[in-house]
Amino acid sequence: MDHRLLDRLRDLHGSLSTDISFVTRMVEDDVPRADVLRDLGERLTDLGAALLRRSDDVNADVLAKLPGNGWLPEAGAHHRALAVAHHVGERPLRCGRIYLAVCGAPCFPFYGRDLSGRTARHERCPTCRGRLFR
Repeated sequence: MDHRLLDRLRDLHGSLSTDISFVTRMVEDDVPRADVLRDLGERLTDLGAALLRRSDDVNADVLAKLPGNGWLPEAGAHHRALAVAHHVGERPLRCGRIYLAVCGAPCFPFYGRDLSGRTARHERCPTCRGRLFR
């Protein structure tokens, strides 16, 4: 699926400057053409919908790998024996390889589904707890 989307993006990239020039010229010459506008609009709408669907699929795959309770260990320079766990929310914001917690702290998705309960042993971030239970 990703390769097909990439092909569609490349196709759009290759033709977009020509399409925009044509639409610009059409507007400047005051010669509207519904077919040109519709074609470009449909291509953009279809591609946008496909990208949104793929985004939802990727997000669902990621969420399925994270602990169900939403708590992840903190990522950072300090190396404590037991890191603080932060809450990343129901739909965590991914920023590269890390997730941003409710309090803004970066968190590593080390433990995946965390079937062994490792994140439960970490001290919970007081800021995240405070924001969750307001």
